[in-house]
Amino acid sequence: MKNFRKTSFLSLTLGWIGLIITHIIWSNLRYENASGGDTGVVLFWASFFLLIFYGLFILIPQKRIVKLAEKLNLTLFILISGIYALIGFIILIGWIFLLSDNFYGVFLDAFVCGLIFGLTFHLIWNKKRNELKQKHLIPILTLPIFFLFIYLFVFPKLLPSIAYNVVPQYVRHDILKNTIPKFKVGDSLTELQKALPGEFEFDDCYGNSGAMFEDFQFVIEVNCCKIVRIEYGPRQKTGYTMGGKRKPCS
Repeated sequence: MKNFRKTSFLSLTLGWIGLIITHIIWSNLRYENASGGDTGVVLFWASFFLLIFYGLFILIPQKRIVKLAEKLNLTLFILISGIYALIGFIILIGWIFLLSDNFYGVFLDAFVCGLIFGLTFHLIWNKKRNELKQKHLIPILTLPIFFLFIYLFVFPKLLPSIAYNVVPQYVRHDILKNTIPKFKVGDSLTELQKALPGEFEFDDCYGNSGAMFEDFQFVIEVNCCKIVRIEYGPRQKTGYTMGGKRKPCS
């Protein structure tokens, strides 16, 4: 059973990353952004319950998992791992979503996590497990932190317009808060839409939008595909007024 913990933890970590990516894709297909699918909530609770899953469903039956990995072919082991992860998820927390008859994307997340775990574990255990040395333990343990650092900090800073629809709500708000001050009256609506995709969709290039966050508020009015009013700043007790008469385009 040498190297089982390193192999299994690495496999589950990659499964967790796959789970998050799956949920981002599902959220965008259903809600058009990751925020609508509560990706931030899933990110936190998936991490918590996967640790419980790791202890109960992987470490305790480790001898059985090893025997199956050595006995079954890759395809069958991957499929069984996906089903096993789905069953474990339902036992731990998924039954709540079954009762609520909503948010079925989380079951797909769990299944994909199991598939990736099965693929990674089978390949490493049967071919590379003896190459995992003690020096590999730190990179394995820090992989989740590295992923979160890239996903939640580096990615939004370097590519904010791309990250806007694939990050949790609080990161999305930070991108919006940092992007809006870059625009001014007279700027094109098209450029604003490119910077914050899906946020400002106005019919016939006319409309207004605003919001109040925990520490920031803004209002933007558009006419003739141009920004005609933009106000922003720290949140106050009262928000900015919205509305304005539509003017003919010259």
